[in-house]
This record gives sequence, structure tokens and C-alpha cells, in this order.
Amino acid sequence: MHIIEKTPFVAFSWLNFDSLPNSDGYRFELYSKHGLGIDELALMFYSLFHDFKDEIRIGQFGINSNWGDYCIDTWDIVNEKYDYTIDNKSLSTSDYLNMLSQNKIEPEYTGFCKCLNWDKFLPITLRCILDHTAPYGLLFYIPRCNLVFYFHHTGSFGVYYKELNDEVRRIVEKAKLEKLEIANSSDDRIIKSS
Repeated sequence: MHIIEKTPFVAFSWLNFDSLPNSDGYRFELYSKHGLGIDELALMFYSLFHDFKDEIRIGQFGINSNWGDYCIDTWDIVNEKYDYTIDNKSLSTSDYLNMLSQNKIEPEYTGFCKCLNWDKFLPITLRCILDHTAPYGLLFYIPRCNLVFYFHHTGSFGVYYKELNDEVRRIVEKAKLEKLEIANSSDDRIIKSS
């Protein structure tokens, strides 16, 4: 069974990949008071984004970043080149590279994917983040909301959106129901809404 597949998509033009906080939109972060592991982050993903899971488009951080470069141990520091074999890689990187291979996603692929099996995809990619083998989380785009989010190694979510719309408000309300702390917001309206 396939986990992900390539799909056409164009990254939001208002995102600033040189400095996400300087994007032409708004941001906030979501934290749990209890810390979140892989299972808890996956459950939180389903709680917050279940209604959008079929339309989410997934990309690497930045423009034209290779899918194989997600984990830092693909970089061969001695030979100063990328090595996408599973030899001498961490378990989380090996699992990630195997997932790419089994789903016919070349390590050099720079486009976007859609997820066909979140139950399999999330543990593989979240382990890379929480093990610190992935320096940046994947970016999850929700076109209908004009919103992008990512998982952080601290067990938090970073969220960027162009405008405060009804879908973004619903995500914020779900986060509040889950008792997640909303921090580092550039939009006072989400703190005031109830």
C-alpha cells in the first residue's frame, strides 16, 4: 500500500522561506503543557486537521528542496555530497528513505506530495523530527485555508496563515478545546476569540 504520492501544487507566494516570521501573513505556535511524543502529536494532528487531511499538500521546507535531504545524515560530510543509500544512517532516516523508495519518490524530487496513509506517514516523519535527524519539519499546506503548518522537535506546531478566516478560527477553537497553549502569535484576534 502506498503512503504518499506526487501531486501538483505551488507553494504559497506569501511565505518567506528565508525567514518564515517575515512572511506576508500571520503566525502562531501551539504547545502542550505535557509535551508530545509521536503518538500524541499524531492524535493532535487528527484532532486539529482531520477535516482537511485529504486536501493537505506536503512539501519540504523552502523552494526546490530535495525530499531526500529531509534528514541531516544524508549529507556525507567527508565527500561533501548527499548519500541517499540507507547505509550508515540512523533508523529514522533509513525508514524515511525506504518510504520514499517504496512510494517512487526520488530523493532529488523537489515537488509536493499528498498523503494516502496518515497512520503510516506520520510516525515515520515525526520520528525524524523528534530524533533531531530532520532539522526542519515538512510543511503541510491547506489550500482552502491559505494556511501552512509544521511540526517542531519540541512537540509543538507552527502555523502560518494569510488571513483569519472561518477555517483558521475553527482550528484555533479546536486547539483551545485540546487545551493547547497558543504562543508567539502575530495576530491578537486569535487570542481574543473564544
